[in-house]
Amino acid sequence: MIKRIKDQDSKGLIASKENRKIMEKFESDLVRGMSKLIVLSIIKKFGEEGLYGYKIIKELEIQTKEIFILEEGHLYPLLRKLKEDGLLKSEQKTVQGRNRTYYTITHPQGEQFYNRMVGFFSKLTEALGPLFDVDVNLYPEKYLYCPECANKIDLTNLEYKFCDVCGYNIEEIKERGKK
Repeated sequence: MIKRIKDQDSKGLIASKENRKIMEKFESDLVRGMSKLIVLSIIKKFGEEGLYGYKIIKELEIQTKEIFILEEGHLYPLLRKLKEDGLLKSEQKTVQGRNRTYYTITHPQGEQFYNRMVGFFSKLTEALGPLFDVDVNLYPEKYLYCPECANKIDLTNLEYKFCDVCGYNIEEIKERGKK
């Protein structure tokens, strides 16, 4: 998204340098704040196969209809940080004669953090939706969000009895939902 404002030649609101700077800063802050969750989401879609850096950038462009654009200079430090934090693991693979570093989400730590991040973001989006006249559907028949920590819990996994982030008794929530 940062590229969009910088590359636009406009006669409108962002025509002036001051206004363009305000929008660039807003978009930059938003992208930085969302990058971790969005990169993890793209990597998660590819499961154990994983993804390499350039493919992550291309998938982001496709999945977000070129709205969320992440440049290499931001992606690779982010991938290193996610790896240092134990949320990603990397593996060197040679594909068609090219050496690439493939990234996958760690199990269970990376998956647990990812679910917590998605849960928090989902509940935040739901809460903010009315401010922007946006309707948000969190698929309550498919997912449960822990009332203590907002962790996203997949209801198709019948083994879950407690939230794996905070330990909240999920059975209690399920029972309340049936009444």
